[in-house]
Order: sequence, then structure tokens, then C-alpha cells
Amino acid sequence: MEKNRLEAFSDGVLAIIITIMVLELKQPAGDKLSDLFDLAPTLLAYLLSFVFVAIYWVNHHIIFHDVKTVNYPILWCNIAWMFVMSFIPFTTAWIGAHPTAFAPVSLYFLDMLLACLTIHLLIYLIARENGTAKDFKLGPRNIISIVTYTLASCLGGFCPKVAYIIVAAVSAWWIFPERNR
Repeated sequence: MEKNRLEAFSDGVLAIIITIMVLELKQPAGDKLSDLFDLAPTLLAYLLSFVFVAIYWVNHHIIFHDVKTVNYPILWCNIAWMFVMSFIPFTTAWIGAHPTAFAPVSLYFLDMLLACLTIHLLIYLIARENGTAKDFKLGPRNIISIVTYTLASCLGGFCPKVAYIIVAAVSAWWIFPERNR
């Protein structure tokens, strides 16, 4: 199978995810700047989620750049990754409304963890299909990301501000993708 349809479908799903997130943003209740500041948790959740989706879109593009063939496990893993990514608008809206509550914060970071795990599985399946699985290994940045998202999903509800900052920092690290995949 060729990769073009998979890439086009993934691009479309990610575009819809971002569209849903921005449509969830509500205008301030009044016309004062302080009314806009009241929306700070929602706007910060949107910003973090937008950057998260953008980073994954860029890395997905890089992952598929040199792919020659796509098989069914790759297709289904990519669909699983998109499924996990499709929850981002929901979890973003929930933490925007309840930025320090345990359940919304934990679910938000659990979604990030699942996105991280499914993309790593996708990378492995691509390596296996294209004959480079023996070279596949998780680097320090990959392991740190998995550990960070795991801890944030388990403990983020207890100390959400720290979890947001650490996850934002680790996510920002991925703005500069690994090119040797």
C-alpha cells in the first residue's frame, strides 16, 4: 500500500481536531480585558493542546517521509493514534473548565501518554515493515516523555501547575524533532 492516503487522512483528522478545539473557545463574558483574563485557564489549555497537536503533526510528517510501504498493522496503529488524538478537544475543554480538578487533569495527561505510546508503536511498526527494526530503540528524549506523561497522568491531579509546566517543557522539546528515525 502507498502511504499517501494514510498521510492525507491523518492530516485531515488533525485539522479537524484543531478546528474543534478552536470552536470550543468561548468569547469573554464582557468587554473588559479582565473578562479575557477570566478565560486564562481555557486559553492556556488550548495553547498547550494546539502546540501538542502541531508537534505531533510535524513529527508524523517526518516519520512518514522515508516510508516506502504501509501494511495493515501500520494503518491500524495510525488509526489508534488518531483515535487517541481525537480526544484532545474533549480533554482540553474539560481541563479548561476545571484546570485543577483531579479527573480532568489526569485524563488530559493520560490522553497525551496514549498519544506518545501509540506514535512510538507506529514508529516501531514502520521500522519493522521497512527492514530497520533492528535499529529501533527509544532514546532518552522518548523515555523522558513517556515517564513524564505517565507521572502527569497519575499525579498531575495532585499538583496540576507543576504537571502543566513539566509537560509543556517536555512537549516543547519535541518542537525540534529527531531526524534520525
